[in-house]
Amino acid sequence: MSREALSALFHEHARTLVRTAVLLTNDEELSEELVQDAFLGLHRRWRRKGPPESPEAYLRTSVVNACRSALRRRKVAERAAVPRLVPDGSAEAAVLLREERAEVFAALDGLSRRQREVLVLRFFLDLDDQAIAATLGVSRGTVSSTVSRALRALEDLLGGRG
Repeated sequence: MSREALSALFHEHARTLVRTAVLLTNDEELSEELVQDAFLGLHRRWRRKGPPESPEAYLRTSVVNACRSALRRRKVAERAAVPRLVPDGSAEAAVLLREERAEVFAALDGLSRRQREVLVLRFFLDLDDQAIAATLGVSRGTVSSTVSRALRALEDLLGGRG
């Protein structure tokens, strides 16, 4: 993969991938690292096996999987009572965490991992059921039913104001 091609992909998709990861992990610094790792993985894969069918889908799947792994590690650390340092947020993160959005983030944290993932992929990335299913490695029917259940749960968590 040429530097120019990788740079073009980065400039076109990195910001959206970071925002997606922030919605899944609620950690901007971690999200930036996960997206950088996804681009490095794409570069290594491209050199070994050639380009994936869809570099954007490859990156999206890599970021979602990395978020899952990071959240698993976070839970293990919390169970072991290892304190987690919370980085100071950027100006952009401060805007995202304004009072009205903090409530939505808290509600998203109350959903299951899969529910949170399908909602972020559907409503933030505007993916259809087929693209979400491919990203998460599940069936389209699973995506549809999970979106439905997640929206009901989110409405309950937000006190019926959804």
